[in-house]
Amino acid sequence: MTHPLEPEKATRIIKNLLEACQDISCLSLEGFRWLHLRAGFITHEDLTGFIEEYQTCQNLRENIIANQIHNTCCSRSKKDREYPFYLQQCEMYQLIIDSLLADPMRFTQKKHTDNFCIELSKEKTDELHKLTLITKRGTSSVFCNREFLINLQNNISHHISNCEP
Repeated sequence: MTHPLEPEKATRIIKNLLEACQDISCLSLEGFRWLHLRAGFITHEDLTGFIEEYQTCQNLRENIIANQIHNTCCSRSKKDREYPFYLQQCEMYQLIIDSLLADPMRFTQKKHTDNFCIELSKEKTDELHKLTLITKRGTSSVFCNREFLINLQNNISHHISNCEP
């Protein structure tokens, strides 16, 4: 028989999932284990695979909200011995949804945890410049024209440091 979670554990899981909706790298193993058993979430072997799948807190938040209907309605009979456990799971999910919807700005602001560097290469092709974004997670390059670079320079709000080769 499955018993409801201890109140402290349930609170800890809810708090962790709300933190992960602000910064997905905060998702704990306990929060992952609880969430990956909910309907609508792709199962993964480990926490790292789950974080890579959802990549940003915005994706996690959107998926939690999108799967609300499947995870907040307890379909078990009240006569079922495990009804209290399943009811608690639905109530926990609903508390997460309520928090996400009550303060949407709090959960749509992404925390930028990566230090990054933008490198403008001397490599040019027909007036296109190679622009490279380097983070601890990897490197991505694009070719862009001079007008784009000027707009980027005018609009970027992050600290840009010079990359050393």
